[in-house]
Amino acid sequence: MTGRTPLDDADDGTATVHLFPMRRLLPLRDAASHLGIPARRLRALGMLKAGPRPTRRLGRTPLYPIDDLDRYVDALYARARISSAEQARQRQEWQVRAAGPMPLDARGRPVPPVDPFMRIATLDALVEAGGPLALKTLFVAGLGVIFLSHTPLLWRL
Repeated sequence: MTGRTPLDDADDGTATVHLFPMRRLLPLRDAASHLGIPARRLRALGMLKAGPRPTRRLGRTPLYPIDDLDRYVDALYARARISSAEQARQRQEWQVRAAGPMPLDARGRPVPPVDPFMRIATLDALVEAGGPLALKTLFVAGLGVIFLSHTPLLWRL
């Protein structure tokens, strides 16, 4: 068996077109609702380099590939040591809830629902990535206060 079909030998003068799967990209708000977290949290995860990274930008809006978002969710579930069967059940339950009608806030705007597991897991990622940065900032601010408390300029105020 050569692995060729009878049409491979036929030359009709037309070009062959190979279709590649389209890589779907989601803007920030859609990516956040796909993950089940608020857009602010996804933006904070991106600033601390603790979450999925955008591959492209459309103006100022970052675009996230769906495959990367799904890999990030898988990594969070693996980090929490939740089995793949339980993960599939929870994600399916989340997708059903997210596809339903959105509740309205006080101003009448729709509020996207938040996945409880993703809220906890991403908060843990934020604390882990932002904790050392916050401690360094507090240390430098403390040094600044100590330095300014011993200057005559501050005594005049």
